[in-house]
Amino acid sequence: MAVNRKLAVNAAIVLQYGKTNQSTVRGINRLTLPSLTRSKIKSEEFGVDFAVNDAGGGEHGDIAYGGNMVFGDAKGQDQLRTYLKNNTVFTDARVYIDTVALDFLAPDTARDPAAGFQVLEHTPSEAQKNSTYAFSGKWCIKGLYAIFAAHQVDGATPTMAFVKAVTPGTTSATITDSASGFVDSGFKAGDTLIVEGSTSNDGIYKILTVVPGTITLEVGEALTSEAAIEGTTLHGGSL
Repeated sequence: MAVNRKLAVNAAIVLQYGKTNQSTVRGINRLTLPSLTRSKIKSEEFGVDFAVNDAGGGEHGDIAYGGNMVFGDAKGQDQLRTYLKNNTVFTDARVYIDTVALDFLAPDTARDPAAGFQVLEHTPSEAQKNSTYAFSGKWCIKGLYAIFAAHQVDGATPTMAFVKAVTPGTTSATITDSASGFVDSGFKAGDTLIVEGSTSNDGIYKILTVVPGTITLEVGEALTSEAAIEGTTLHGGSL
């Protein structure tokens, strides 16, 4: 039976993901994911009682968060303040919806190379006698993002392999799985794909098609032929 809810207990914001300074921002206990909205175009006309409304262009909402203020969180709360002061565009952050299931939101730099995050607000808040000092923050999303909710991790006996294109530029590179688990893991045509933990193919790619045993990348996406190793992980996501 499907579970029709998503618990927030394992949410987190991770900065500088994959680097030596990777860190989870401490103290956060509130997280708002970005909305998707369209503007409304209203057309009025003399002699007509009711205006006609049409949907206009779309907009990504902001990521908002808050919690307990922590002094000395150099790689977390202090790093966010530094990003704000320097007006930094950063891509190496993940907003985890669930750290156990590995579901996260990240910039979709495969489909939008200029995508990233920027800190708009970093605000300490009031404390009362029987409370802690709070803080809140907000990021804008610069360009496209994706929510990565399809995942596959190779175990001690890897089943995945990377196959380079026979004629790059006209044929596609592929990723194969002898256990035929790609569809069951949730990967879909049109997804953005993140590869991590491989020997030579870590990166972000665009998926063309998916069948149980093969992910075919869009033409022009380059891979190096190799067998996957233990711990090689694929993440698939879309807006």
